[in-house]
Amino acid sequence: MRKKLKELATLVWKRELDQYVEELAKRFDEWKEKKIDCFEISEYIHKFHDGPSRELWKKHNYFKADMIVAIGLEAGILQKEEIPEDVLQQIEERIEILANKKI
Repeated sequence: MRKKLKELATLVWKRELDQYVEELAKRFDEWKEKKIDCFEISEYIHKFHDGPSRELWKKHNYFKADMIVAIGLEAGILQKEEIPEDVLQQIEERIEILANKKI
């Protein structure tokens, strides 16, 4: 159970990070096309590192895997069909907490 929760939590982290990296990739495209200069791309990298990257790292290192999976489900990052039934039962309380916004 713990292994599956960890795998799902890692998938949530990957998907969240992918969204931010996609945005950063657009900035690199702008740099390659000479629409922005090296100083601007450097600033975007810095903001990414100190902003979304750091916040995701904190979230995924401070919350337990069961809460991360519940958060991922609530946010639409994971679909219910991706989560085995026994895992859903395990995180049912977390899902209810999020649904009632008690965190």
